Amino acid sequence: MTTKDIMNLDCREEESKEIIQKVLRQIKPLSRYSDECEIPFEAIEKAIVVMVKKYNLRVAEFMPDVRSNEEHVIWRAMLINDTNYKMIEMVYGITLYEVFAKTAIRLYAEVKKGISKRS
Repeated sequence: MTTKDIMNLDCREEESKEIIQKVLRQIKPLSRYSDECEIPFEAIEKAIVVMVKKYNLRVAEFMPDVRSNEEHVIWRAMLINDTNYKMIEMVYGITLYEVFAKTAIRLYAEVKKGISKRS
């Protein structure tokens, strides 16, 4: 499954939640969590902070959109490459947990591609 496929998962479905959890466990600081429990929100938040501080990455915003869907708030995160200030991707989710999880996964994909470290 590609990172793009993961970004398009609907986490209202149990199978999608399980895939997200499995992929999150591939990120080094999150790999210590067992398969039996959901990775805590705070751990995902910390992984994002570490990646943003260590690499030329930025999360420009976490923003709710309350008007685009009558049943749910649609959360979004804008990811920026700090080397050239170009947008990497806009990440979407129904819950704040989902958008943070997908943000961590997308940032980790940039790290694995070899984005430069901060000087």
